[in-house]
Amino acid sequence: MQFKQEQMEFVNQLIYPILILKKDRDEERPSSPLEQELEVIVEEMRHISIPLEPYKDNILYFYKDDALRIFFVNVKNVLRYRSFDEYAEVLHSMDESQIKQQLMTNIVMQDEEEVEVEEKVQELLGNQFAFLDFLKNLPIVDTVRWNYFTIMSEPKKFVEDFISLHQKLKPIFEKVYAEYLPILEKSYTEFEATIHEHPTILAEAFTGTKEIEEIDWTSDEISVIPTLLLSDFYFQDSELLILGAKSLEVIQHVIQTRLDKQQERINVFKNLGDKTRYQIFCEIAKGT
Repeated sequence: MQFKQEQMEFVNQLIYPILILKKDRDEERPSSPLEQELEVIVEEMRHISIPLEPYKDNILYFYKDDALRIFFVNVKNVLRYRSFDEYAEVLHSMDESQIKQQLMTNIVMQDEEEVEVEEKVQELLGNQFAFLDFLKNLPIVDTVRWNYFTIMSEPKKFVEDFISLHQKLKPIFEKVYAEYLPILEKSYTEFEATIHEHPTILAEAFTGTKEIEEIDWTSDEISVIPTLLLSDFYFQDSELLILGAKSLEVIQHVIQTRLDKQQERINVFKNLGDKTRYQIFCEIAKGT
């Protein structure tokens, strides 16, 4: 693994706006134990989010909802491109059918009960009324429901507006990133050393996440992955700090949390004793 500054800058440019989401959640819940331990870095995150405030509504539109955010920000995109300008050219070149296909797939996957995703996507793409009925039954707020419908009506505009937002944010990001880069470089040096010493630490931390399991952890291409993983894109509880700072502490925290949860499950079954399978399922369903 190597620190690839150009690619790291691209990743951070993509995820920088999500600091607005983190700031909102900080107001709604107490700080996590990890955030309390890393209070200085958390304060850094709050500080560099301030310039985003004038663009908050637009940022929330693209970043708050999983289906829309993942259209633009995902592991494959991060590994494929080296700059936002390069990525923007690809987005510009996408035709309506490509955009709608990908967006509809993300939207359908919001329905946890839907098994045949590909078939459902094709059905909804060809029938606007069926799409409306599908949206009515999704467990989402009306604003998001309306956003899905209007975006599918004007998919090219959706993509162009995202590019336009980042063009406006670029001068802000470049200034913030220049100040933040020394922190990121130091953190990544520590993280890289740990990877060499414990090569399985990433796989241990992120097993169970499909996109993560497909990554070749020995490849130089993953030099930017820690930054993406430490964002809120995969961990909605805000336990993880973004922009790649304090990577090692966060990874270790993820592993420990996973082990703790496994032990909790083991304890549940120990406490159930000799009960029948039906009784066990009843206990699990009740959360006891």
